Amino acid sequence: MQNAIKNAVSQHDVLDGFNHAKLPIDRDSIRSRRLLHMLELVEVLRTPDNQRTMWHTLLDAGANPDFIWIRDCNDGAQQRIRPAIQIRINTCKHRGFVVLAYDAGDRGFKLLLQDGGTSIARVTVEVNVRKLATVLEDLVDDGTRRLSQDFAYNAVSSNAAIEGDYLLCP
Repeated sequence: MQNAIKNAVSQHDVLDGFNHAKLPIDRDSIRSRRLLHMLELVEVLRTPDNQRTMWHTLLDAGANPDFIWIRDCNDGAQQRIRPAIQIRINTCKHRGFVVLAYDAGDRGFKLLLQDGGTSIARVTVEVNVRKLATVLEDLVDDGTRRLSQDFAYNAVSSNAAIEGDYLLCP
């Protein structure tokens, strides 16, 4: 019982501290290099079929490109709060929020599925960067394509989350 309470509290803490971000996000406005890296991964990492990026998977899942939430925190401070991205989606597999955050040890990422109207994660998956796009696709993709194939093939689109040069190569 005590472990269940700790897990619920730690999951709730992960979801606090988000601010609305209007796309494209100005690179200079982001304090956390880890958040910037995470945003770039979302835009660059391709799904297993190599036809879409994680960002396109989220757009196909009903994400609004003009309405995402980010948690930007100081990388140098020893805090229990980690940088994160929160996006509302609506698919047959999940209706609510997808939260992508660094894990507590900065060894990988946590993908959380949160039902709309709650602050507790329904599903929490710890994943490394190699499996990130695959796990996201497995959790949220219901096969619906809201984007044209030509649009989805271009990794950096007009709906880019970050304005400016990339640290990663698309």
